Amino acid sequence: MLLSDKRGKEFRMKINELSDLVVKLRNFEGLTRKAALGEILEIFEEKCYDDAGFLDVSKFKVVVSCDGIVENLVKNAPLLAGYYSVLVNVNDVVAKGARPLGFVSVISSSSSRIRKKVSEGIRDGLEKYGIRLLKGHLHPDTSYDAVDAAAIGVARNILPSTDAKAGDSLIVAVDLAGKYYSKGWLKTFDSTTMKSSQEVLHRLSSMIEIAERKLGHAARDISGPGIIGTIAMLCESSKVGAKIDLEKVPKPNDVCLEDWLMAYPGIGFVISTKQPTACLHLLQCSKLSAAAVGEITSNEKIWLSYGKRQELFFDLKHQSVFGVAR
Repeated sequence: MLLSDKRGKEFRMKINELSDLVVKLRNFEGLTRKAALGEILEIFEEKCYDDAGFLDVSKFKVVVSCDGIVENLVKNAPLLAGYYSVLVNVNDVVAKGARPLGFVSVISSSSSRIRKKVSEGIRDGLEKYGIRLLKGHLHPDTSYDAVDAAAIGVARNILPSTDAKAGDSLIVAVDLAGKYYSKGWLKTFDSTTMKSSQEVLHRLSSMIEIAERKLGHAARDISGPGIIGTIAMLCESSKVGAKIDLEKVPKPNDVCLEDWLMAYPGIGFVISTKQPTACLHLLQCSKLSAAAVGEITSNEKIWLSYGKRQELFFDLKHQSVFGVAR
């Protein structure tokens, strides 16, 4: 009886740990701030929000992404904010299967120091990703500090967020050769600043090849909401659910699971595919750590498991990451 009680206590403790983790992931600001999109999507009569949009032009798809950097980062680390304004837009375009070509930006600040540092960061990002600055705009007299930007690319085939299918394998692919940083709710994993342009572009190339070879149904880049939040956005866009085994998620050894699941990696993607073996081969050959972490389901519920334990993360029939009315 004593042994049984001990085992029961240990088991309940682990259940509580998974439950606590799920609550923290649900309440993570990187995810909850996405709910404000609902009021905007309603105006445009949209139901989902993809990494980037695209237009058919002749035999190609012109892919465009736009993003803004959180104000705290612009104020406290303007050089990094400028660099990340390039990175996040490039990743959005690449996640759709496009080759990034050009970049535009809007810098808003009354501080000369911040404007210069943001611009230097943008310059460094453009050099890293081998793309051109097409146009820039400056607001030199604002009451706030901001950098907003867009990237344009060209694709032969698109990996949208809307086409994940029940029965697909769910892949997480991340560059784990980097360093974790945390300031407030913003958690990042830098895996690009220490690498050459050639090394970074090689790691991104697998997503373009997956799209061009039509190996995947859907994809997103892992962004501010973290790994699980990004999967939730993909599922909501595709009107599907997912079962995710947290033990299978590629992770650095020196970052705890909770922090890692909320981190914004320098290079990271989630992919829904019926051909996981071919996708994993391409991703791993491009030096990304990649694994099939679960499967796409039809019931619009997202379940997280660890060992034999399982917790419901989101029920998308009754909840919305994007703040869309149910």
